[in-house]
Amino acid sequence: MPSLNGLRAFEAAARHLSFTLAASELNVTQTAISHQIRRLEEELGIRLFIRQNRALALTPEARDYLPGVRAAFNDLRLATDRLLRKEDDKVLTVSTLASLAAKWLLPRLTDFQEQHPGIDVRITTSTASSTSSATMSMPRSAMAAASGRACVPTG
Repeated sequence: MPSLNGLRAFEAAARHLSFTLAASELNVTQTAISHQIRRLEEELGIRLFIRQNRALALTPEARDYLPGVRAAFNDLRLATDRLLRKEDDKVLTVSTLASLAAKWLLPRLTDFQEQHPGIDVRITTSTASSTSSATMSMPRSAMAAASGRACVPTG
Protein backbone atom coordinates (compact mmCIF):
# COMPACT_ATOMS: atom_id res chain seq x y z
CA MET A 1 0.00 0.00 0.00
CA PRO A 2 1.50 3.36 -0.98
CA SER A 3 1.98 6.17 1.52
CA LEU A 4 -1.22 8.09 2.31
CA ASN A 5 0.73 11.37 2.36
CA GLY A 6 2.16 10.53 -1.04
CA LEU A 7 -1.30 9.80 -2.41
CA ARG A 8 -2.66 13.08 -0.98
CA ALA A 9 0.26 14.96 -2.56
CA PHE A 10 -0.32 13.17 -5.88
CA GLU A 11 -4.06 13.92 -5.94
CA ALA A 12 -3.59 17.61 -5.11
CA ALA A 13 -0.68 18.07 -7.53
CA ALA A 14 -2.56 16.25 -10.30
CA ARG A 15 -5.67 18.37 -9.73
CA HIS A 16 -3.72 21.64 -9.81
CA LEU A 17 -0.95 20.47 -12.16
CA SER A 18 1.30 22.36 -9.76
CA PHE A 19 3.43 21.27 -6.83
CA THR A 20 3.29 24.84 -5.49
CA LEU A 21 -0.54 24.99 -5.43
CA ALA A 22 -0.71 21.48 -3.98
CA ALA A 23 1.71 22.53 -1.23
CA SER A 24 -0.39 25.57 -0.43
CA GLU A 25 -3.57 23.47 -0.23
CA LEU A 26 -1.96 20.87 2.04
CA ASN A 27 -0.10 23.44 4.16
CA VAL A 28 3.36 22.07 3.42
CA THR A 29 6.29 23.31 1.36
CA GLN A 30 6.66 22.77 -2.35
CA THR A 31 9.80 20.78 -1.56
CA ALA A 32 7.78 18.46 0.71
CA ILE A 33 5.30 17.81 -2.12
CA SER A 34 8.16 17.12 -4.52
CA HIS A 35 9.74 14.64 -2.06
CA GLN A 36 6.39 12.91 -1.39
CA ILE A 37 5.73 12.54 -5.11
CA ARG A 38 9.24 11.23 -5.76
CA ARG A 39 8.85 8.72 -2.89
CA LEU A 40 5.44 7.62 -4.23
CA GLU A 41 6.89 7.16 -7.71
CA GLU A 42 9.66 5.02 -6.19
CA GLU A 43 7.14 2.95 -4.17
CA LEU A 44 5.02 2.33 -7.26
CA GLY A 45 7.93 1.97 -9.66
CA ILE A 46 6.08 4.28 -12.06
CA ARG A 47 6.67 7.86 -13.12
CA LEU A 48 3.53 9.93 -12.45
CA PHE A 49 4.49 13.41 -13.64
CA ILE A 50 6.35 14.85 -16.58
CA ARG A 51 8.33 17.75 -15.16
CA GLN A 52 9.08 20.49 -17.67
CA ASN A 53 10.31 24.06 -17.27
CA ARG A 54 7.58 25.70 -15.18
CA ALA A 55 5.04 23.10 -16.35
CA LEU A 56 3.75 19.83 -14.98
CA ALA A 57 1.86 17.13 -16.87
CA LEU A 58 0.47 13.73 -15.93
CA THR A 59 1.87 10.59 -17.50
CA PRO A 60 -0.67 8.25 -19.11
CA GLU A 61 -0.29 5.93 -16.09
CA ALA A 62 -1.08 8.81 -13.71
CA ARG A 63 -4.19 9.74 -15.72
CA ASP A 64 -5.39 6.14 -15.32
CA TYR A 65 -4.51 6.06 -11.59
CA LEU A 66 -6.02 9.42 -10.61
CA PRO A 67 -9.77 8.57 -10.78
CA GLY A 68 -9.25 5.59 -8.44
CA VAL A 69 -7.27 7.70 -5.97
CA ARG A 70 -9.95 10.43 -6.04
CA ALA A 71 -12.72 7.87 -5.51
CA ALA A 72 -10.82 6.35 -2.58
CA PHE A 73 -10.44 9.75 -0.88
CA ASN A 74 -14.11 10.48 -1.53
CA ASP A 75 -15.04 7.12 0.04
CA LEU A 76 -12.88 7.96 3.09
CA ARG A 77 -14.59 11.36 3.45
CA LEU A 78 -18.06 9.80 3.19
CA ALA A 79 -17.19 7.02 5.67
CA THR A 80 -15.82 9.58 8.13
CA ASP A 81 -18.93 11.75 7.74
CA ARG A 82 -21.14 8.72 8.46
CA LEU A 83 -19.02 7.77 11.47
CA LEU A 84 -19.17 11.23 13.02
CA ARG A 85 -22.78 11.98 12.13
CA LYS A 86 -25.46 11.68 14.81
CA GLU A 87 -28.22 9.18 14.14
CA ASP A 88 -30.87 11.89 13.79
CA ASP A 89 -28.84 13.97 11.32
CA LYS A 90 -30.06 14.02 7.75
CA VAL A 91 -27.38 14.65 5.15
CA LEU A 92 -27.80 14.91 1.39
CA THR A 93 -24.50 14.69 -0.46
CA VAL A 94 -24.49 15.84 -4.06
CA SER A 95 -21.46 15.27 -6.26
CA THR A 96 -21.56 17.10 -9.55
CA LEU A 97 -19.56 19.11 -12.03
CA ALA A 98 -18.41 22.46 -10.66
CA SER A 99 -20.12 24.31 -13.53
CA LEU A 100 -23.48 22.60 -12.84
CA ALA A 101 -23.17 23.33 -9.13
CA ALA A 102 -22.39 27.01 -9.74
CA LYS A 103 -24.93 27.71 -12.48
CA TRP A 104 -27.86 25.48 -11.55
CA LEU A 105 -27.62 23.91 -8.10
CA LEU A 106 -26.43 26.79 -5.90
CA PRO A 107 -29.11 29.26 -7.09
CA ARG A 108 -31.79 26.72 -6.04
CA LEU A 109 -30.18 25.71 -2.75
CA THR A 110 -31.78 28.43 -0.61
CA ASP A 111 -35.30 27.38 -1.64
CA PHE A 112 -34.49 23.73 -0.91
CA GLN A 113 -33.08 24.56 2.52
CA GLU A 114 -36.16 26.66 3.37
CA GLN A 115 -38.42 23.72 2.42
CA HIS A 116 -36.22 21.14 4.20
CA PRO A 117 -34.50 22.87 7.14
CA GLY A 118 -33.48 19.60 8.82
CA ILE A 119 -31.35 18.39 5.91
CA ASP A 120 -27.65 19.20 5.75
CA VAL A 121 -26.68 19.56 2.08
CA ARG A 122 -23.07 18.80 1.16
CA ILE A 123 -21.84 19.49 -2.35
CA THR A 124 -18.68 18.04 -3.82
CA THR A 125 -17.49 19.02 -7.25
CA SER A 126 -15.36 17.25 -9.79
CA THR A 127 -14.01 17.70 -13.28
CA ALA A 128 -15.60 16.02 -16.27
CA SER A 129 -12.87 13.36 -16.32
CA SER A 130 -13.52 12.25 -12.73
CA THR A 131 -17.33 12.56 -12.55
CA SER A 132 -18.13 8.95 -13.40
CA SER A 133 -15.98 7.50 -10.63
CA ALA A 134 -17.27 10.00 -8.04
CA THR A 135 -20.88 9.37 -9.05
CA MET A 136 -20.51 5.62 -8.65
CA SER A 137 -19.66 5.97 -4.95
CA MET A 138 -22.52 8.35 -4.10
CA PRO A 139 -25.50 7.29 -2.01
CA ARG A 140 -28.66 6.56 -4.03
CA SER A 141 -30.39 9.72 -2.82
CA ALA A 142 -27.48 11.88 -3.93
CA MET A 143 -27.28 10.07 -7.28
CA ALA A 144 -30.98 10.76 -7.88
CA ALA A 145 -30.52 14.42 -7.02
CA ALA A 146 -27.47 14.71 -9.26
CA SER A 147 -29.35 13.14 -12.17
CA GLY A 148 -32.32 15.48 -11.77
CA ARG A 149 -34.80 12.90 -10.50
CA ALA A 150 -37.08 13.79 -7.63
CA CYS A 151 -35.61 12.64 -4.37
CA VAL A 152 -37.26 12.57 -0.95
CA PRO A 153 -34.97 11.81 1.99
CA THR A 154 -36.06 8.93 4.18
CA GLY A 155 -35.85 8.73 7.93
